[in-house]
Amino acid sequence: MTHWLKEQFSFQDLQRIMFKLIDQVQVFHGMKGEELLQLLEAAEKCTFQTGETIVREGSTGAWLYVIIDGQVSVTKSAKGMATELARLHPGDSFGEMSLIDQELRSASVIAESPCVLLRLSENACWKNPLSSARIYRNIARILSRRLRDMDDAYVIGRNH
Repeated sequence: MTHWLKEQFSFQDLQRIMFKLIDQVQVFHGMKGEELLQLLEAAEKCTFQTGETIVREGSTGAWLYVIIDGQVSVTKSAKGMATELARLHPGDSFGEMSLIDQELRSASVIAESPCVLLRLSENACWKNPLSSARIYRNIARILSRRLRDMDDAYVIGRNH
């Protein structure tokens, strides 16, 4: 059974993380400091140990995760085999699709090292209309890039 530690961020944590996030996290691109601070005040700090499942394929959940520290593996099951789709690092996010379409999780995410994550609820993401518009735009860019990467990988794989 996977356990995770949920804590509130201290004010010092929020300040330190905010400056890092504005520059490095694509989902927060273009946000003003006060918008991001408001969003972070509603966030939870989650920690996972190596090997723990953070998100399970087929589960429900409307949470967006941002990696503050650590590395995760994104895997998809097919015919009883798990295939790694991506490795994500600090500054990367996951959970965007379920946040947008409220469908079941499309992949599992497993901690490859001890991880500290920022977890945002759907309500927190859509609370402020201006911030929500920026988040939506940034999620669209992230998902578009991932789709293009998958298309490129498919074409390269077919040509070999």
